[in-house]
Amino acid sequence: MTAARNWQELLAEGRAHLERAGIAEAENKLRWVTAHLLDCNLLDVLRHLSAIPGAELQRQYEAAVARLETDEPVQYVIGETDFMGLKILCDARALIPRPETELLAGCAEEFLRERKAPVVVDVCTGTGCLACALARRVPGAHVRATDLSPAALDLARENARRLGVEVDFAQADLLAGVAPASVDLVVSNPPYVASAECDRLPRTVRDFEPRLALDGGPDGLRLISRLVSEAARVLTSEGRLMLEIGDDQARAVTEILCQTPQIQFLNLKSDCAGRARVAIAAKTWR
Repeated sequence: MTAARNWQELLAEGRAHLERAGIAEAENKLRWVTAHLLDCNLLDVLRHLSAIPGAELQRQYEAAVARLETDEPVQYVIGETDFMGLKILCDARALIPRPETELLAGCAEEFLRERKAPVVVDVCTGTGCLACALARRVPGAHVRATDLSPAALDLARENARRLGVEVDFAQADLLAGVAPASVDLVVSNPPYVASAECDRLPRTVRDFEPRLALDGGPDGLRLISRLVSEAARVLTSEGRLMLEIGDDQARAVTEILCQTPQIQFLNLKSDCAGRARVAIAAKTWR
């Protein structure tokens, strides 16, 4: 990869490299990289196929191909991803935002819009994508966000600054330090993968995304169980708890919610494939 080539030739050569390395969705990942380098959308890449990039752009493209060959996530390679219409910076400090979390964000936004100056805490904030999206889409909300990882919080703060939104970030273990009966909504995408399953995840996840953001303990429910109990303490009357859950955890999480004092299970929200991915509960005084 030294002589000047047009984008069509570079894409073909890059695809051959990735396919030899056994990388899935090679063409899609290379188009994503190219769109990022050209600052255009994926469809517009086609308009640039005959253009010859300058030496620096070609160098950046080749460096990206080399990273993709290791099965590094393309979102880390380009350093950002889309979430709820926002460009979110992402790197190995935090989990990559996924469509399931957009489902959670939509549920949270719908609830918050019905309240005046609501207080929301995003637990295990990671990139801060959820907190930043809610701060942007519900301007009257008071948004707080916690994470155990200082590195993830640094990334989340970068995203908030870049997007121009107000979020109060704090390093904390779940809801530690949050006052009783002070929060209208607790929302979280907590670690929910069983410890043994973490080692069987695809390499692009297992070898690159932070274990702390994935590992939910022996049954994947350790953090969820604790968070449900802590939410019962901090939620206001009729406040809500919304959790992203694993696609096989609906029954187990429903049982946890039903067995927790002062928490009432409300419903589950499913993704486009019909899998329950968000659990919703309310604070009660029973």
